[in-house]
Amino acid sequence: MTDQEKFPQQRTLVQDPNRSNVTSGTVIETVTNGNGKTIENGGVSTNPDLSFVGSAAPNQTAQLFDNGVPAHSPVNVDNNGHFSLIITDQKDGLHVYAVETTDGQVSDPYIVHMELPLHAAIVWINDPNGDVIENGGSTAFVDLSFVGEGEPNTTVSLLDNRIPVDTLNIDAHAHWSAVLNGLSVGAHSFTVVGSDGVESRPWIILVVNSVPVTIQFLLGDNGEFIGNHEQTTATTVTVVGTANPGEKGKIVDYENDLAPFTADSNGIYTAKISNLAEKVHTIRAITDGGRNSAPRTFRVVPAKAR
Repeated sequence: MTDQEKFPQQRTLVQDPNRSNVTSGTVIETVTNGNGKTIENGGVSTNPDLSFVGSAAPNQTAQLFDNGVPAHSPVNVDNNGHFSLIITDQKDGLHVYAVETTDGQVSDPYIVHMELPLHAAIVWINDPNGDVIENGGSTAFVDLSFVGEGEPNTTVSLLDNRIPVDTLNIDAHAHWSAVLNGLSVGAHSFTVVGSDGVESRPWIILVVNSVPVTIQFLLGDNGEFIGNHEQTTATTVTVVGTANPGEKGKIVDYENDLAPFTADSNGIYTAKISNLAEKVHTIRAITDGGRNSAPRTFRVVPAKAR
């Protein structure tokens, strides 16, 4: 950290220009990692969790910074002038820690090099639409895609509620992927285990009952209701149907893709078809995940034919 370096705009550390000749009353005394190993200033940790113990003038607060960014909320300095805190899940690479106390004192930097083993992990899970399902989220889709990371050129086991469901190869770039089909309704806790035997943190998803794909009814451009196997003079028709909330798809006939749709949060979609020829049309709704509705048939006729 140089004399000119600043922390983020909300906090700027102003140090004495003769800083190198001044000893701060705020000090980081020891740093211990999650394995119980003491990490010397400038040392290496292979565990991402760190415990800090320090000293400062009593009865104030102390805040830890990492590379100029607040890394922990302020903690109290006790009556004896001691403070302590724990930070977890530190990233791989160089970390320059410093503590600032409310009396304006700033500790000397404490440097830790994180050299973390690459344990297998799930990076994201997405549905057939390509939308990521957040950890703890829910979906009506039963086919899910997985992307993860792990030690290059090894294998990883994918587990669903602690039951192995697939073994996957990790490529040279530390990536793996998988697709699970036909998941049951209910809670699923997905984890992976790499060649080191370490199980990842779970990614929990609730699979809920699926909404059937349907065409509920058709509306002509004049607002008329068009029943199944009925005729209309309308050459523009709005299709109204159901699908899973957020599910995407298209209306098709035997020849063409006619109109795309996306179901809203209530599982309702609308799709407008224009320039319909005067003939019999049989249409269906097909989702991007391959689900199909029952067909709906109607005939477009000249206005004088009705």
